Amino acid sequence: MQLSEEKIEQIISQKIFELTHKKISSPDEELVDSGILTSITLAELAVALEKELAISVSFMEINKENFKSVAAIKNLMLKK
Repeated sequence: MQLSEEKIEQIISQKIFELTHKKISSPDEELVDSGILTSITLAELAVALEKELAISVSFMEINKENFKSVAAIKNLMLKK
């Protein structure tokens, strides 16, 4: 089943909330530099998204650039 970009953003935001208890105000909100995601929650988010979206995220893809915002994460997920 193909998910819409909006649905993928919702899933990402929900997973971030589940891990951090912080709501994301916009898809472009900075997640790493703002401290919403730490190195540990970044890895946990990648694992949660792998399970939820039935995709594989390589260790090399789990970085600040790919996870800097919901929009950036969505773009990575769309490549899968």
